[in-house]
Amino acid sequence: MSDDVTFVGTYAIPEGNLDAWTAAIVDMIDFVKASVPRLISFNAYVNDDGTEATSIYVHPDSASLEQHLEVAASRISAGVRLVQTKRIELYGSPGDRVVERLHRISEMSTGFPVTVKAHFYGS
Repeated sequence: MSDDVTFVGTYAIPEGNLDAWTAAIVDMIDFVKASVPRLISFNAYVNDDGTEATSIYVHPDSASLEQHLEVAASRISAGVRLVQTKRIELYGSPGDRVVERLHRISEMSTGFPVTVKAHFYGS
């Protein structure tokens, strides 16, 4: 069974914040790629009208995701102020510390749901 962890965050982008969010997510992706060497992938997606975005990143294990959350904490805080987080979904085997940290971010923000779905089958 794989130890990888996939993070999927979905965000509402308030009117007028698309350009600021775009700059922030590009900075975040470049920073995390340079700072978290074990990161497998980090991608961002935006719907056609620029009102909703999704970020998806894949780490080989929970320790790598934990490092990502730690080194990017200030950028995460800045990004949370630009959008309204709708939900965070974790797929795979995130450790308790990762899940607890995301719940704390949720509690300090809009109270968005954080769900975990364990790997069941596949490669």
